[in-house]
Amino acid sequence: MLQGEKLFKKDRQLVLKNFPAYTVKNVSFYDKTTDHSKYLGYNNERKEFVMDVKLKKEYSKGYIANAEGGCGTHNRYTGRMFGLRYTPHSRLSLFGNLNNMNQYYYPGSDGEQDPRTENNGVFSRRVLGMDVFSANKDETVKNDFSGEIIWSNSDDKTRTVASTFLPTKENYVASYDNSNGHGIYSFINNELTISKPFYISSSTGWEYSNGSSKFTQRSVTFNKSPFHDNEGAESLIDRIFKAELQPIDTTMVNSMLKDKHGHGYYSSLWQVLGTSKKLPWGDSFDVNMDATYTKEKSTVFNDYQIRYMDQNHDDLQNQYSKEPTTHFRYKAWGSYNIHLLNKWNFAMGYEYEQRYRHEIHDKYRLDWLDGWSKSHHIGDLPSTRDSLLAALDYGNSNYTWYHSREHSGLFHVFYDKDDKEGKMRFDLNINIINKYEKLRYQKASLDTMAFNRNWLFTPSVSFNYSTPKGMGLDMSYGTEINTPELIKKINVTDTTDPLARYRGNNDLKNSLSHVFHLGFRNRIASMQAQYNVAADFRIDRNLIGNAVTYNQSNGVYTYQPRNINGNWTGSVSNGFSMALDKDRLWNLENNASFNFNRNVDFVTLAGSADYQISKVNNIYVTDGLKLTMQKNKFRAALLGNMEWHNSVSLSNNFSTMNVFDFNYGMTATYVLPLNIGISTDLKMYSRRGYSESAANNNYLIWNMSLSRSFIKNKLDVRVIGYDLLQKISTHSFVVNGQGRTEAFYNNIPSYVMLTVGYKISINPK
Repeated sequence: MLQGEKLFKKDRQLVLKNFPAYTVKNVSFYDKTTDHSKYLGYNNERKEFVMDVKLKKEYSKGYIANAEGGCGTHNRYTGRMFGLRYTPHSRLSLFGNLNNMNQYYYPGSDGEQDPRTENNGVFSRRVLGMDVFSANKDETVKNDFSGEIIWSNSDDKTRTVASTFLPTKENYVASYDNSNGHGIYSFINNELTISKPFYISSSTGWEYSNGSSKFTQRSVTFNKSPFHDNEGAESLIDRIFKAELQPIDTTMVNSMLKDKHGHGYYSSLWQVLGTSKKLPWGDSFDVNMDATYTKEKSTVFNDYQIRYMDQNHDDLQNQYSKEPTTHFRYKAWGSYNIHLLNKWNFAMGYEYEQRYRHEIHDKYRLDWLDGWSKSHHIGDLPSTRDSLLAALDYGNSNYTWYHSREHSGLFHVFYDKDDKEGKMRFDLNINIINKYEKLRYQKASLDTMAFNRNWLFTPSVSFNYSTPKGMGLDMSYGTEINTPELIKKINVTDTTDPLARYRGNNDLKNSLSHVFHLGFRNRIASMQAQYNVAADFRIDRNLIGNAVTYNQSNGVYTYQPRNINGNWTGSVSNGFSMALDKDRLWNLENNASFNFNRNVDFVTLAGSADYQISKVNNIYVTDGLKLTMQKNKFRAALLGNMEWHNSVSLSNNFSTMNVFDFNYGMTATYVLPLNIGISTDLKMYSRRGYSESAANNNYLIWNMSLSRSFIKNKLDVRVIGYDLLQKISTHSFVVNGQGRTEAFYNNIPSYVMLTVGYKISINPK
């Protein structure tokens, strides 16, 4: 926030990045009362925790402009511009950005970069945006308009190793994916609030996206682990496909080469309107409405070349799909609020919501046309409508019309106290919902209707307490009910994907979750320390999962949604920071967490009479330690982080997994003679316990920058070296009741970049 008002909905950090330090009076963190609560005179909603940048009085109005450009090795580039005119009651800002660096990172940051969580792939972006804010002198009328347009391009390469926990053994799928995409995204939004003589809020917005992509996948399925002698997934796949897909051993089940070309667009228009009136005796009432209209369409070409080793059979498919969707939703609700002088408040309300959704799924098998596979390329279509209709896949094409109505009774009791002794907030919400759903489904000769009516009861309660000295307590309990999608209750099978079939299940039930939270925090002024402890627990009943059936002879998976019990998660986290000396030259931080996840799902083999239950217990332990020292122009930090993931199961074929990720290193910044700034970070990353042995490695990441300011700090010249040792690597690891997946991604190459930036700040007298 800037001067108490929100700024830049999409990137709040733009305030700190662009305002000169000498203009800033202070940066404060606090719980901000909403404009609606200010009108009512009490906190009807929970306060929002915000960061607020306050300017010095002499800089309360003015102009700011800056620009930066840079180019580097491996064709890396960056450019940005920012302009702002501001007064106490208005803002006009323009900003732009273009780069192909995934994100902008400055060496020397205290552990902010983590290759394991970097953006996957390589992408470039061009951004243009604006923000216009105005208010009258007493701030009873405010208007905030914002808009943004983004052009993006992406290049993603992923190698994946996945295994399924079958009743008697594991199977493995190794794949290598290459995708490229480009698209455009834009949005505009206007928010208007009027708080006199009564409160009115309006939000009008439009969102649009349009993009295309090309995707290639090579994958091979095995009945046991194919990895030997430190060979990775990519080299294994290369070796198999260079051998013209011949079996390298008896464990191969199938191989697939898939090409996919897709294009789609999305457009959504929405309007939210609300009004409140405070009555003379202190009570108030609210009336609100919300409407959204969405239209989207996708067209996809899929080219499959599959070899089934057991049958010595090739399956060639050329698919085309066209899927437009229209969605309309509107909602209206009102409430009456009783405000008592003893801080207790009661609210009763009613809400009505309707949804309409129409989907067309036209699927075509172009390979059914004579000679098509040999004479045409992916993306080609028949020249006549009749020829295209001859390829219509009636067995997988379908049309749906969905309609739902919801009546909700809302009851809210809360107590809110905010004075010099501390803050206290108690909330009790009781929602009773009557939900009616209807779906008409057409597929080939099938024309059926599905209905669902539910009474849903979702209570929640929370308590928050804090003192001026920094001690705080948070407690909450809530319930979540998820109703199954009606489309999943239609008893049909979709065979569009040759290796993955999807079946409906008309026996699906609602799922119920219980969610608990407990948190405590405190600040010890004498030790210049603060710490927090939190515990979370979640129990899921009748969770809707995808039961999987695996065919050992051809490697085809069949998925069916089913309810299952026994899933729950729990976590405990702790964090503290403290100064080690009275001058705060040395500071120590530690953040640790313990997470337990019990995942239960169905897995079986084709031909089995019933599903087998797979239970996997996952333990995640993390700990991060940072020691920093800062004196004058020198700042340094020693860092260490550890993650341990343990997975166990009672299944006979399950091998206990212990995966370790740990890193350690240092960061430092210093101002050399001639006012040259130097920043660097050096960290060693290590992985152990992964099934793909080539992934168990060490890699040292080194980043560095040199900077110099000229012309009274208006001109900034900087040289940045990113991943100078060319070792960076990104990955992910997931384990659940059905199996595990390890994925490794490409990222931007090592580069050295020169950037030049210039700042202008004008403050009229």
